[in-house]
Parts: sequence; C-alpha cells; structure tokens
Amino acid sequence: MATPRASSGRGRSPGEGAGGGWRSFIGLTVPALCWEFLRRNPDYRADFALASGEARSVDRRWGLSAAADPSLSADEGRVVWRADVAPGLVVPMERASFGSARVSPLTRARPVAGADGNHIRLPSGLQVQLRDSAAPNAPLVVVLAYDQDFRLRVRAIDALRRADLTDEPPRSRLSLPQRERLARALCALDGALNARSYRDIAVELFGDADAGADFKTSSVRDVTIRLVRRGRALMMGGYLKLLRGGF
Repeated sequence: MATPRASSGRGRSPGEGAGGGWRSFIGLTVPALCWEFLRRNPDYRADFALASGEARSVDRRWGLSAAADPSLSADEGRVVWRADVAPGLVVPMERASFGSARVSPLTRARPVAGADGNHIRLPSGLQVQLRDSAAPNAPLVVVLAYDQDFRLRVRAIDALRRADLTDEPPRSRLSLPQRERLARALCALDGALNARSYRDIAVELFGDADAGADFKTSSVRDVTIRLVRRGRALMMGGYLKLLRGGF
C-alpha cells in the first residue's frame, strides 16, 4: 500500500495532500521541515504505532524528547526535540536561586513532558527545556554550555529574547534557494512514496514544459532523481544534521 502523502504541516494530516505543491513548504521553519521529513519515515510510523499509553516513548535515534503523532503537523502534535540533538533550537533552563519570576511567553504555554525534562514549545517552534524543578512561573537561569555548539546555543538564546516581542519565528539561517531545494525534495519524496513516476514528479516540481517528450535524456530528469534521493536521505536521518543548527 502506498504511503499517504503528507501535508505542508499546517493543519492537514498526511493523507490530505500538500495543498499548494512544493511552494507550500517554503515558509516552514527548519524544525517544522525536519518533522515533515521524519513523519514520513515508515520506521518511525511503525515505532509510534507500537508505543502505547499516555507516556509514549519512541527510540532515541529519532531525536525526539517525546513521541509525536506522525499524522499531525509540528504545531498540532506539539513536537519537541531533545536538547542534545538541537542545540540551536532548545534553550535549557534551571530554577534560579536568585531574582524573581517574570512574565514571558513561557508562562502562556503548556509544558510537554519529555525524556529529558519538560519542554515549553513556543509558537515559533523554539523550545525551552525545564530541568529538574524548574517551572515557567518561577525564577529561571539559562544553562549555557561552553562547548563546540556554543554559537548555536547563543543563537537560540537570542531567539528566546526575541520571542518576548513577537510570535514570529526567527529569520531563517537558510537562504531562499536552500529552502526551495528542501521544499522540492520534500515534494519529490511524497511523489516517490506514492510510487509516482519521475516524469510525474518533475511535472509537479517544474511544470509540463520541462518534462516533455525528451524527458528521459533531459537534465530535469537528473535533477528530479537527485531530489528524490535527497528527500529519502533526509527522511532516513539526514534531518538531524539540518535540525542541529536550529532555525
């Protein structure tokens, strides 16, 4: 049976189609794109199906802090990633022994219980990891490890500061051409998972004019094949490298 097509991650389940082609994926944040690739992974879908109970858990290899339903978008499923796999996205915090609590976006969100602590997921997809007894309505201190990911951690903290002012996601670290390639790879993956021909996938990605009678010998066919391969590689774990850098 063909794998159902996934949506753009904005309120549609995988069976409903992209509703706008590959361009509908361009506006997704990096963590949302990573989830779109993961939720198409048949092994993850099988792993989630085997998990049971309220405290569902899935294999650590997926990078998730808590199991998330692959039929839901990142926002609907309240997808949270582990701090160790997404240092550019997750801000670890502990209860402070000084200072006072402050009104912030953290106090307006419901925590998600994960394997590495509770997580607050902000509308932008940014996460705050609450360690031990830390609570969003208590004084908090940021835990900033000085390691090889220090710059990524600083970027995530800056995104948290900006979240005090707006719910808009931080400006993407990826260029528009990079986001377009990822969006096309995701759309190409959908076509491959639904057993569509390279020609049909090329038509959706590039239009009829570039998938004519000489398609078998055209450069568009080669590009389409590469996009399908790229999409599969991202689905099978490549999204973790993309996720590491955060937004």
